[in-house]
Amino acid sequence: MNLYERLFARLNEAGVKYMVVGGVAVNLYGIERATGDVDLLVDLEDQNLKRFIETANSLELVPRAPVELDRILEPETRRAWIKEKGMMAFSMYDRVNSWFQVDILINEPVSFSVVYDKREEMDIDGTTVPVAPVETLIAMKENTGRPQDEADAVHLRKVLSEWDDE
Repeated sequence: MNLYERLFARLNEAGVKYMVVGGVAVNLYGIERATGDVDLLVDLEDQNLKRFIETANSLELVPRAPVELDRILEPETRRAWIKEKGMMAFSMYDRVNSWFQVDILINEPVSFSVVYDKREEMDIDGTTVPVAPVETLIAMKENTGRPQDEADAVHLRKVLSEWDDE
């Protein structure tokens, strides 16, 4: 089981409500492109975040910033990070495989509960992976101003177009 599958399997086992967004989600929709991290949209509700933190600790994921992982439980701290540091995601990495990075979006670009109900569930070698809907990914990527995200949005629109043709 690779690190991605292990992450998703553990999150599922812990009952964490999350969705894959970002480059990995683009890959799961069949668009090949390199990405250096796993971006997750996690329900920021307190109990869900506690389950996420327990899972991250069990996977030995550690924050890139010099803060304790449980600080993401504090809404006022998240707001301060967003306002004062321009932080959009809280980054963690694997102690053994430092190239494996997991980013949690702390500035929810969309309503988690609304989008979660529309998620796609994809199978990766027997592990169900909740992925943000294509329309949501397009909207998220169109608002960043980054060339890679603009290219992703173009390719995701093609995926939608192909689905409409079927």
